[in-house]
Amino acid sequence: MHELELRHLRVIIAVADAGSLSKAAVQLGISQPALTAQLQRLERRVGGLLFARSGTGVVPTDLGSYALSAARLVLTDVDEMMAGLKQRIQAVTVAGMIRVGGPPGLIVPLFATAIAERLGNVETAMYIESTPVELARKVLDGKVDFAILEENPGFRTPLPAQLHSQVMISAPMFVAVSDTHRLAGVGDIDLRELADENWVLPPVGEVPEQLALLRACAGSGFTPKIKHQVSDSATTRALVQAGAVTLAKPVVREGPGLVIRNIAGTPLRQEIVLIWHEETTVAATAEQARIALLEAYSKLVGTNPLFAAWWAEHKDAPAEEASRTAGFRSSGESPLMG
Repeated sequence: MHELELRHLRVIIAVADAGSLSKAAVQLGISQPALTAQLQRLERRVGGLLFARSGTGVVPTDLGSYALSAARLVLTDVDEMMAGLKQRIQAVTVAGMIRVGGPPGLIVPLFATAIAERLGNVETAMYIESTPVELARKVLDGKVDFAILEENPGFRTPLPAQLHSQVMISAPMFVAVSDTHRLAGVGDIDLRELADENWVLPPVGEVPEQLALLRACAGSGFTPKIKHQVSDSATTRALVQAGAVTLAKPVVREGPGLVIRNIAGTPLRQEIVLIWHEETTVAATAEQARIALLEAYSKLVGTNPLFAAWWAEHKDAPAEEASRTAGFRSSGESPLMG
């Protein structure tokens, strides 16, 4: 049944139970004129009055009484169906399947392996998606149990109230340049030295890296020239090898013709955020998921010497801290903040 029809049924029940349009409007969280308009549209649609108005309130007409009985039956069936679907989703996980999602790269399979081991070697399903919004939607729809979001401070993906989240890591972002670039031999590159460079970054509609870079560069007194907007990592590498520059995530690996360097003062960071749904039984495993995610990142320290150095400095922050923060929302502190 369409959500509009369900809303009409809820209006009929609310008005009948309240006995007053003003009281029903308060219960429904809308204004009385808006409720009156909805009820009038519904009565025009069915071709008759559903409620008789009086100075003391409203009462169902014969047609309204029939509609009220039918509405209660239908909504009861819908509620039972939704409860059954939720139980079925939960049963799949309880039966030995954990579903994880996250961005392209090694982190999702490493996370899936780590959490599966912690949950008794259950089976895993993995979903790879570049955009945090799509990952959050999969968790909200019950298609993924836990998802990893790569975020930038100040540009977090808005999450529905039903989703729990915790920032697990807040690590520096780096800059990638050609090995023949004039700054390739510099240890820490000042962001202002890149004011005249051509940048290649993912489209702003997919991830907020451009916005984070614009803010950081504004703090250094210039606006970066974003010449290329590219989603594909192989194309990005080719453009950097040809002379462009780009932001490098903490676990990005150097390659032929490309080097990764620190940005002086760490003006840019990437947050690793774990999200899950509060209404699934999987939430009971959130403690293990948080610890498993840190274990997965610990296996990536060899991908980037700069990330390895940062990890070595912060690894003593106990992973068990995650186990004491169940129910974190997106404003939570991180076990590994640098």
